[in-house]
Amino acid sequence: MYNFRVLFVLFLLCFGLTFGVEVFSKYMEREPDGTLVAREEVEIYYENYYIRADKVRYNPQTKEVVAEGNVYVKSTDGKLEVKKGSYAYIDLNKKVGYFLNAEGRFQRFYFNAEKAEMEGDTYTVEKGEITTCPPDRKEMVLCFSKARIDQKYVISENNSLRLFRVPFAYLPIFVSPVGERRSGLLPPTIGSNTYNTFIYQQPIYWAISKDKDATLTIDLRDKQAKGFSIEYRQALFKEDDLQFKVSYYKEPTPPGKWWEGRDPTTFRENRYRIQMSLDLGNFKAGLDTISDPYFLEDVYLRARERTVPYLTSYVTYKKDFERFLITFEAKHFYDTTSPNNKRTLQKLPEIALYWKSQQLWGPIFFSLYSSYTNFYREEGLRGQRLALFPELSIPKNLFGRVFYSNLVFENLYYFGLNQRGYKETVSSLYFSESVPFIFDLQAGNFKFKNFLKVGYSFRAKEFNNPRFDNIDQLNKTNQLDALWTGSMSYKDREVLNLYVSSAYNYLGKYTYEGITADRKLLPIRAIVSLKPFEGVSLTTDSLYDIEGGFPLRTSNSLSLGYKNTSLTLGYQTAKNLLNQRTSDQTSLSFGTSYGPATFNLFLVRDNRIGKDLVRQASLDYRGACWSLGLLARDNYNGSRGKYIKELYLTFNIFDLQRFTAPLKR
Repeated sequence: MYNFRVLFVLFLLCFGLTFGVEVFSKYMEREPDGTLVAREEVEIYYENYYIRADKVRYNPQTKEVVAEGNVYVKSTDGKLEVKKGSYAYIDLNKKVGYFLNAEGRFQRFYFNAEKAEMEGDTYTVEKGEITTCPPDRKEMVLCFSKARIDQKYVISENNSLRLFRVPFAYLPIFVSPVGERRSGLLPPTIGSNTYNTFIYQQPIYWAISKDKDATLTIDLRDKQAKGFSIEYRQALFKEDDLQFKVSYYKEPTPPGKWWEGRDPTTFRENRYRIQMSLDLGNFKAGLDTISDPYFLEDVYLRARERTVPYLTSYVTYKKDFERFLITFEAKHFYDTTSPNNKRTLQKLPEIALYWKSQQLWGPIFFSLYSSYTNFYREEGLRGQRLALFPELSIPKNLFGRVFYSNLVFENLYYFGLNQRGYKETVSSLYFSESVPFIFDLQAGNFKFKNFLKVGYSFRAKEFNNPRFDNIDQLNKTNQLDALWTGSMSYKDREVLNLYVSSAYNYLGKYTYEGITADRKLLPIRAIVSLKPFEGVSLTTDSLYDIEGGFPLRTSNSLSLGYKNTSLTLGYQTAKNLLNQRTSDQTSLSFGTSYGPATFNLFLVRDNRIGKDLVRQASLDYRGACWSLGLLARDNYNGSRGKYIKELYLTFNIFDLQRFTAPLKR
């Protein structure tokens, strides 16, 4: 037995400089064959490995290490860490070895095993368990007879999946990705609805390369269409520059119950959706088309994906210069609310030039908007339009206030119209004048900010020109309008927001939702948002017919929040100018969480028909390395007069979703 300091110096001089191995311990001795035996607080450093144990035998010639008692091994790249082991053998030259009664971590996976063999960056584990849960919260583990772990995957045999130590699933083979972006299975969705007893969706992720990946989703249903979707993503210059997705479903024949009440001409046995988006900065392109207008309703599970009214395919390009902006835009719309798209208006294409505001002389500024648009549809009015809108702006200081005068020379030229009776050349003059007022007040801890704008606008007459979009809306105008926005805060906490606008119409009439009324005062719009206390918010948005004496539209909501619980009550109603109710709905949204569990409830009721349009409840539980979600939803189908019931279960084992990462080039 030698003093550690003396032996360490001798060892470092004799072996460390030659073999690159450093050994530290309290006591060390050399055996006749040259083997070093170190005891108590032994530490070994060699290239990519750090070893710590109670006792270590090291052969400098073969670079073999035998460690015993409280064995700890860690690779310097952080991928491997054996935190506890009774025995370890490592050949540092060949990078092979084994551990007995080992407990540790390889990348994201924690493991326990009777024996773990190492061969380079590949590990074979016998009679053990793995998990991605942290060691102090091993809620879900996978027990196996044998597993192979490499840089890409964990492949295990004879698996018992256990939750809180209770077995609930047997898997002959289990495969899971190891790194951040590895190919493999993603969490599935299992469910049922009114038309299907069983629904199963299984996404499969494919990490093609650093800047490319794809997802294949298999969608199986026992009665409705079965199919799949393939989504491809690629980063060209930034994240997700290119995305392409194809969905294909085979519809059973003859049509099932879900086709009742639909236009039979829209039935397709082969159903599809093709999507593409390309973003190259100034140049953008997209494609979105479906086989039939009911594809979204029948295929997608989420409400926001099933109720998209229009799908848009487009090609756009813009070039911004110092003094002007050029844009090119071609758009094709697919109306999902119509049996066919023969009457859907398309812009194929629209080319626009905007000359930015430039000072001509003194306070006079000049700008110009010009565009050419080809409006096309199979049935209905179509044609081409040229728009030239030069504008003069004159800001001026009068009576200590800045007045803004604008004069727009509106010129529209139509040609190639397929219908007669429209004015093909329109020239008009639009004048507007406005003056803003800004005034802030403070009283103690209260602060008030206010903005008021008063304006006047005039257009001498309106025209019988084609009405394709907003540019064509050259209506006779003669009105005085006002806008007021304000806010109040107390001790720098905002408690009130206010928006009010209205106008006096000298023409004596206006049109609202297709009905014309002989009234000079336009409806007053008022938005009030009040936050009197922390966690309490009241918002009301109303449009009130002053002369008629009734609200045209109201939207009210009250939100209450306390700790992990929130409640929102909403009420929306709408009327036309004849005081006839066109909409009347009440909504409720409730959410609360306790620990890892979250519960949400959502209701929407149509008071006109006395039916709940949506009833939805969800329960989610987030474990240490797993999650479980249950969603129950009833959607009222007005055309069929019945509810479509849905029930979905989603689960995530070992946080598989976290293994995908955004594309970066």
